[in-house]
Amino acid sequence: MALVVVDVALAAHKFQDLYQGRAKNLLVQSRDGRKIQLPLAIFRPFLTHSGIYGTFEVEFDQNYRLLDIKKK
Repeated sequence: MALVVVDVALAAHKFQDLYQGRAKNLLVQSRDGRKIQLPLAIFRPFLTHSGIYGTFEVEFDQNYRLLDIKKK
């Protein structure tokens, strides 16, 4: 399993792109420098009126399938 730590700062109006069908993924850079494309929908539980802000731990299996996401 792989664990990746990412920092996300996404304004609420940008998250609307998901609902309007214009965006499905979010490209983020992990703290160790890797660029990772994540489904925007996995951040839905962390959405507030101002957007999505914070540090997240994303866990993958050996085939790079998403297992879990947690806000730190």
